[in-house]
Amino acid sequence: MKATLLVLLLSAVAVMLSCDHQHSEREAGPGCPLGKRLAFDVNTTIEESKRLNNEYFDCPNPEPGAPCFYYSHVFYPFFVIEDTVVGESDRFHDSYTFKVVGGGRTRESVRNYSQEEILKFNSLRDSESYQQTLVWTFDDVPDSFPLTKEGFIVMRGASNRVRWLCQRNSPCGDLTPVNHLDPDFYFVVEVSNMETAGSPFCEYTVRFELHVHGFPLDPVRALFFHQMTMTVVQTILICYIGHTCWRLKRKTVYTKTRDGLDEQEGHEQFNAGDVGVNVGCTLRSCCLHLYHIIFGIVQNPVLDHVILLVVLLDTSTLMAHTFQSVTVTTSWCLSAVNSCLLVFYVLEALLKILIQGRTYFRNPWNDLDFFILLMTLLDFVLSLVQSGGGFSSRQASTLFRVFKTLKGARVFRALRLLKAIRFFKGLQDILLTCLQSFRSMSSILVLMFLFLFIFAVVFREMFNESDPEHFGSIFRTVFTLFQILTLDDWSLIYMTSRDNGAPHIIYFMSLYILVELFTLLNLFIAVLVDNFQLSIRRKRHHKSQKSPDVKEGEAQSTKKAGEDLDVSLAEIEEEFYKEALRHASSDGKHSKRKIELTKRYLQLLAAMDQHAQKYRSQACLLDKLVETFFMDQDEETRSDAVE
Repeated sequence: MKATLLVLLLSAVAVMLSCDHQHSEREAGPGCPLGKRLAFDVNTTIEESKRLNNEYFDCPNPEPGAPCFYYSHVFYPFFVIEDTVVGESDRFHDSYTFKVVGGGRTRESVRNYSQEEILKFNSLRDSESYQQTLVWTFDDVPDSFPLTKEGFIVMRGASNRVRWLCQRNSPCGDLTPVNHLDPDFYFVVEVSNMETAGSPFCEYTVRFELHVHGFPLDPVRALFFHQMTMTVVQTILICYIGHTCWRLKRKTVYTKTRDGLDEQEGHEQFNAGDVGVNVGCTLRSCCLHLYHIIFGIVQNPVLDHVILLVVLLDTSTLMAHTFQSVTVTTSWCLSAVNSCLLVFYVLEALLKILIQGRTYFRNPWNDLDFFILLMTLLDFVLSLVQSGGGFSSRQASTLFRVFKTLKGARVFRALRLLKAIRFFKGLQDILLTCLQSFRSMSSILVLMFLFLFIFAVVFREMFNESDPEHFGSIFRTVFTLFQILTLDDWSLIYMTSRDNGAPHIIYFMSLYILVELFTLLNLFIAVLVDNFQLSIRRKRHHKSQKSPDVKEGEAQSTKKAGEDLDVSLAEIEEEFYKEALRHASSDGKHSKRKIELTKRYLQLLAAMDQHAQKYRSQACLLDKLVETFFMDQDEETRSDAVE
């Protein structure tokens, strides 16, 4: 009777102790001691994951019985051998296989996979990837590791760093959020030592559930968002170009009608000609009109305002990524927005290169924008190539190392904030003045570092014993002198040396502060301020010395460009008229007198159109000169008011 009560008491204690571990399906094979079983240690896994990842993010909607882990964090599973009779547990150190045998988007939809699916998702026997399954891989990929006959990876001891992959062919690949939160997935994991040689006399198997949240946006779906946004923006541009061409056509017809053109006669002349000839003659004119429309789009201030709005949105998403609470819950949506915003940067660069050609790269601000765009596209393409797979073992090994090396290219996304500088003239002037000032300040910087090194040697030799924490080595001394240069806790450094028998350090510190801070650093700032004043005076002098000759030269260049455009249009119309006359004379339906009169009429009509074009270009030039004159007057008035 006492023995029975003792066994029942020990069993109850064992059940209470096992409550700390995850409830799971446990099996013990033949040869195992009675009452022992393998269990997933949830508390130790969470604690170690939090310690090794330096943080732990619980699910936004946690569920009991399914421990939650973040997708981007490395998963460190720990297992114990429970003794349900004695109530003790020991760490499990033998070899085992880690397999995903089930899963689902929700806990209600979790299902067990078939044997073929388990082999497909976990085995490396038929995998073309480099040492990684479709669902998970090692965090630090070792050079080699043992495999079972079926191709399952054998893990042991400290080799338990699991990183989730979830490629496109896996059940957890390309997930979409159900609501505004990031996607999540429930895994059913099986851990067993049946297929390993670590414990041949005792076979353990355990199954448990994992709730993984925070899945990122799949690169292929990001490309889909990119293509859809590109299609929408291109459709808007095509509609705008078509609308502009329609307006120009209506304006041309209205002008010809107002100038006395017989619309019926023009219609008969058009019917007399050939449609193919008409298309061939107007092809150059259409291309020229299309070029001017795109040129107007690039020069339109609305484009700059749109790009500025895109930069501000991109900056907001980039700042949102710095908050952990936002990144954990909405990283998928933020990545989708970034993929859509990338379209505007690409189209802006393409349109400007199409219009400006090589001159686009002569502007340093355009060079900066193009460099930032290349770094962003590099990050985007690397993600696509990495998710594509389909490489051999050697190629995948090389690409894996390249991706790991070039992963730092993502930090260049922060440079997209500099795109906002080119929209503000004041910021451009400040940045250019600072860059130009470094030429004159280089000698001062060299002198400052020279005195810094001299004082570092002196302080290191004289006060390394009184204050080894600050002056124990030359690097600590240099760091301490930088701290003194900012007047940060210099009094504490003095009191430390004074208490250790070196009160004369105050004289050296005073001399160092006098030379470095009050002399050289102030001289550095004075040169910078002087360069700012020189830049302001140069700009003011340039405005005051802007003579009428310069304006006349600008007017002549604009007039010449307008005349070239008029000549081009006149040549196109003359070619069309000649071709129409040639077809009319070849038909033999009209007399020579009528053909000569028609030819004379068309020549006069072409001359009248040419003069009308000259008149419009001169009127536009006059308006521009008047506008420039009043703008200069307003700027001079503002500068006088500021002074």
